[in-house]
Amino acid sequence: MIDLIHKDKIRADNYISVVIIVSLLYFVLFFRLEALMLVLVYPLVALFFYGIIKIINGSNKRNRGNDRNLNRILFGVLSIIFAVLILMYILRQPNVTVQTIINLTAFPLMIVGIAGIVKGSVIKIYSIKYCIVNIIIGIMTIVVCILAFLSPVIIPQDFILIHTISLSITLLVNILGRAALYLSEFGLSLLYIRNFILFFYIISDYFIFVNHEGNIILDKIK
Repeated sequence: MIDLIHKDKIRADNYISVVIIVSLLYFVLFFRLEALMLVLVYPLVALFFYGIIKIINGSNKRNRGNDRNLNRILFGVLSIIFAVLILMYILRQPNVTVQTIINLTAFPLMIVGIAGIVKGSVIKIYSIKYCIVNIIIGIMTIVVCILAFLSPVIIPQDFILIHTISLSITLLVNILGRAALYLSEFGLSLLYIRNFILFFYIISDYFIFVNHEGNIILDKIK
């Protein structure tokens, strides 16, 4: 059963990797400016969240007494400041429009939606109910992102805010849907805050398993 679980997850990740490669080729072909910007924008966004994680790690009670805590917090703060300043500079360039920013947001969100469909369809260890929910969310996400890409054609520029709001809501729904899906592997509900926190361990570098007593164990992957 364990081998089957790993095979399903690996197969899903392989499918998603192919989707990412094909999507990047499409993006470079039809969105030249956005393709050039993503080389800088996405790593800077990642650096921003990395800084937040460093601050959380440095102030975590479990790490209290560690001499490196102050360094982690300082590094986190500097990472956030650096990322924000460079992002502001890039996004304020005269050839960068609101639609450009929306395209940069819709592109990774569409991949997230496709990933939800793949995981809900391929991986069998999750709850069937949440697999179906994630497939539906994935389809809706793709539709919202396509509408965002086509907004200059189908919606006047004055209503560009509609896509900004819809993309934000879609991102939140995807996070909640994916959290419910991953937690269902352990028979846990998303209704409890503690379980939602566990979701972030699942998507980070932690190995999670159930021991012989039925308790969930977190093991840091070195």
